[in-house]
Amino acid sequence: MKKLTVSGLGVLAGVGVALAMVSPAAAAGNTFELAAGSATAYGTYDRMMSIPEQPVAPVKVKGTLALNGRSRCAVVQIADSGPADGIEWRTLNGLCRPGKTNFAATSDLLRGGFEPELRLCVGTTLKRAEEGRNCDVRTSASSS
Repeated sequence: MKKLTVSGLGVLAGVGVALAMVSPAAAAGNTFELAAGSATAYGTYDRMMSIPEQPVAPVKVKGTLALNGRSRCAVVQIADSGPADGIEWRTLNGLCRPGKTNFAATSDLLRGGFEPELRLCVGTTLKRAEEGRNCDVRTSASSS
């Protein structure tokens, strides 16, 4: 009986180690890193599974925005379906001084079932950064 318990623990420990070894490789597919000017944004972009009893938004984004330049502002934005089949950009977070800040958001899929794009934009002010003239965009395989 004692050997069975020890053996059972060994099997469980082995499974835990195997999962830990697989986990980073699986997570690598959902990470992103964007760079524009002196700003970077990095984190995870996950597709969520839902059940009818507890629906959740199908996309979850979580990350960090870092700004190194003094004369620039940066924003992280996610695409939303806008009027007349257009795209609107929703700002998740922004910075106008050197430092780091976190952002997190959930989002629905765009019309047609496409994953929303994520972008990092820089400008001389937050408003100019939000206009999206100098950006790096994360596109998904399903939207190309």
